[in-house]
Parts: sequence; structure tokens; C-alpha cells
Amino acid sequence: MKKFVFLYNSEPNEIPSDSVMDVWMQWFDSIKESIVDMGNPLMDGTLVTSGPAVKIAPKMNPISGYTVIKAKDMDGAIAIAKTCPGQSGLQVYEAIEM
Repeated sequence: MKKFVFLYNSEPNEIPSDSVMDVWMQWFDSIKESIVDMGNPLMDGTLVTSGPAVKIAPKMNPISGYTVIKAKDMDGAIAIAKTCPGQSGLQVYEAIEM
């Protein structure tokens, strides 16, 4: 099985209601056999380069969280992603084993 990273998109400063979180937790439970790391929500970010560190404005980065799953291939990961209750979409990336 390969690993895939889901990056969740949301509106800046969007705080989900308890009922929305319940739906998300039900979804996580439904895919629990595929989850490697349930992940976490992400807060403010900082871009680090050789120069000064720069805070990333929420409007510039809609990524609100991540999850790592296992699937046979990208098609399998996409099939799982399509069941996600998030309405703002998500990005799916294959994690390369090193």
C-alpha cells in the first residue's frame, strides 16, 4: 500500500460547528482502516527562507488541515477523498517512500 496526503481546503477563519465536526468524525470512522495519521487542523503559517521569516496570511493559504492515508494507488486515494464531507475540496498527494 502507498501513502497519500490529503490537504483540506477551507475558507479563511472558518470555524466548523459541532454538527459539522460530528459529520467529519463519522467520516474518519468510516475510513479508519485506511488512516495512517488522522492529522490535525492547521493554524497560522510562516514561510521560512534564507531571508526573514514571513507570516502567511490565511487568505493566501486555504489549507486548513491534513490526513495521511494508505491506498493501493492514486485512484484508490481519490475514491476515498470523494467521500469526504468537506465542501471546499481537498488536494491529494502521493507520499514517496525514501
